[in-house]
Amino acid sequence: MFFVWLEQFVETHYKKILLFLVILFLGVATWHVSASPATWFDEGINLGIAKSWLVNGVYSLPLAPYTFVTDRAFLITTNYPVLLPVALSLKLFGFSLFSARLPMILFLFLFVCAMYVLARRLYGKNAALVTMALVISFAPFYGDGKAVLGEVPGLVYFLFGLFLLPKELDSRRLFLSGLLLGLSAATKPFFLILAPAIFVGEWFAYSIKTKMFWQRIGSLSLGAILPVLIWLKTILPSFSWNGILTATKYYSNSYAGTDFFVLMAHNVWRFFSESTPLHFLFLLIIFLGGLWQAKKQGKKIHKIEIIILTFCLINLAWYLKTPGWYRYFFTAHILLFLFTPAFLIRLIPRRVAIALLVGLFIFQSIHLFTRRNDSLYNDDTATVFSRQVMTFTKPSDKILIINSPSAAFLLNDREIYQYLQINPKLHFGDADFFNQYQYIILSGSTADLDIPDVDTDIFSRYTPLYGSGHYMLYKRRL
Repeated sequence: MFFVWLEQFVETHYKKILLFLVILFLGVATWHVSASPATWFDEGINLGIAKSWLVNGVYSLPLAPYTFVTDRAFLITTNYPVLLPVALSLKLFGFSLFSARLPMILFLFLFVCAMYVLARRLYGKNAALVTMALVISFAPFYGDGKAVLGEVPGLVYFLFGLFLLPKELDSRRLFLSGLLLGLSAATKPFFLILAPAIFVGEWFAYSIKTKMFWQRIGSLSLGAILPVLIWLKTILPSFSWNGILTATKYYSNSYAGTDFFVLMAHNVWRFFSESTPLHFLFLLIIFLGGLWQAKKQGKKIHKIEIIILTFCLINLAWYLKTPGWYRYFFTAHILLFLFTPAFLIRLIPRRVAIALLVGLFIFQSIHLFTRRNDSLYNDDTATVFSRQVMTFTKPSDKILIINSPSAAFLLNDREIYQYLQINPKLHFGDADFFNQYQYIILSGSTADLDIPDVDTDIFSRYTPLYGSGHYMLYKRRL
């Protein structure tokens, strides 16, 4: 009886529920924009590049006055489809985390819209409403999406590209779809996995009509080529095949990992021992089970389902060789909400499926709101620390910042020098202390820094002046 009433309630008050979900999303997305989530290393690099683009006219990260990173392919992993909107926002509203993150809220909103529209087209309005509810109650959506990173923007371009993908041979729409897919690929090197995903999906749909298949691939490629060429130009100003091969090698192992089998075994075990990977595995099983059930019953499997399945499987395989941070399978994780409502109802009795979906929404909402003040999701340490540093220092002071590009972004009108250690083998900047800097800012421990005698150089010549969280300001002794 309850389930009949619930379905009737949704049908009667559909627009009101939709409006409620939009208001809920806007409330969470705009809450503590500068502090939620905490800023960290990768975002700081992106912020520094956008700021340098405006202030210096150089599309790279400054390491010292008039000195910039030249090996851009090893540094710029989030590119112009994100950094251009961020730079425009900084120009309009000033250099702050709040200004930088305003475009990210827009990307979050566009992603919610894209998921809703695609789910409605594929599975109907009720499934779309549940998909939307699951997305906006998912805490990592804001933890990864509000920061200036490339995952959500890349997915936005991807989903709108899929939305425009026509069934028929429409060259104009195929070109526009390819353009959006190309922008997605240009957002982060990771999104280059779209190419095999689209290829598999198109082959699945048009393998019988070989000529149509290649015509469609040609039109999509024509649309994608311009944004991809611009991306290549930004990371390799002096084009060379050797540069492309070197960049490809770096992207395939950007953390300089060596023992892949041990790493992969640890990451596989996470899907059976940790809550977020278990949540992902649960959704993936529903997705695979729903596709299997459709095939078993002779129902049509949509091309978009095959494209996203291929994307998710490649994403999962790619994740296994990373250090294991959940952000590396986030893109596949959140896409699975597109299918969860409709596919769960295919697999189990309708009432049980509805109960599970309602329970999942409640569970995710509780997690979202109970963890809103955790340091991972709400921390303004970088902003507070940078304000204090501004009071301690003068514009003429030389400040070396080690592994804290977010602090460098927030310090305006100061003579900044940076040292960044990307992985154990790759670093940028000069870490030669020898009394040439009046101040040093250190983020985190020195244990993993590949700098000879770093502790001796800092602690024998500098005195701790101010600390906040994992940030510490040191002043050179007179």
